[in-house]
Amino acid sequence: MKGRRTFLKIAITGAVAFFVFVWNKLTLQHLRTSSGKQHTFPFNKNKTVAFNGGFIVVTKPEIRVFSAHCTHLGCKIDKMQGDRLVCPCHGSEYDLEGKVLKGPAYRDLTEMKASISEDATTLTIEG
Repeated sequence: MKGRRTFLKIAITGAVAFFVFVWNKLTLQHLRTSSGKQHTFPFNKNKTVAFNGGFIVVTKPEIRVFSAHCTHLGCKIDKMQGDRLVCPCHGSEYDLEGKVLKGPAYRDLTEMKASISEDATTLTIEG
């Protein structure tokens, strides 16, 4: 009886570890295949934070663009609570500089290269 319980615990732990491994690989593959493209969005300098597709645009104090994918498991960040960016899946929180404030994420958000058009109406993001 005791050996059977041990076997079941090991089997369940292995299945969970395998699922997490596969989920992580799929998430990273998705992020790699979506990189290398240019994305253009309307730009509003009066809005402090904007969620555009898979990107987060922060305009204060300077313009910075981050990937909207949480560094924990790749969930899409699409909301704020106060002055924090919050992942809806597991509750990771980031400040407006993309730094982790609360886990389970342990890596900062990925900053993207971006440029604003000369007339300041559009934002082009590389990646």
